[in-house]
Amino acid sequence: MGAKYFGAVVRRKEDPRLLTGRGRYVDDIQLAGMAHAAVLRSPHASARLRGIDAGAARSLPGVLAVFTHADLADRMKPVLESGVAPPGLVSRITFTVRSGIQYPLARDRVHYVGEAVAVAVAESRAVAEDGLERIRVEYEPLPAVVDPEAALEPGAPRVHPEWPDNVAVHFSHAIGDVEGAFRRADIVVRERFRI
Repeated sequence: MGAKYFGAVVRRKEDPRLLTGRGRYVDDIQLAGMAHAAVLRSPHASARLRGIDAGAARSLPGVLAVFTHADLADRMKPVLESGVAPPGLVSRITFTVRSGIQYPLARDRVHYVGEAVAVAVAESRAVAEDGLERIRVEYEPLPAVVDPEAALEPGAPRVHPEWPDNVAVHFSHAIGDVEGAFRRADIVVRERFRI
């Protein structure tokens, strides 16, 4: 390896380019025939999708296509949400994970604020965003929990209705006789912290 980095002053290479306005970003790339996409996102933490009308967006000059889940249902596979055990702890923890099924574009309900509902593809970013403004979505807002503690309460609205509760990942880790150590301790402090 040869070079030492820990504790050494490492001269930054990118700063002059960025500080003098010569940085290049993905948004700076311009290619012949390039299209731009904009994503319509849910304003609701939980809602049923009652209908999506993209007709006005599709007829806007410069809009090349508008996609909803219904347009791509035969080609769109669900994205599995899942958790993984922290590296190095796999063999020493009790780990339970549930996977939720979601699609790249919401199918019949939205699960969180910002979930993708539709995509407009256009000749420019501005036209794609104008297309989004013409898409009409009928939402039926559902009860939602936005507080993690409240989400654990019995009877709390569920993010994934097919689950019995809102616990996606649970793991516990103990080495040795933890309960015995607490029993033998002179002082035990139990406190709950909210961050």
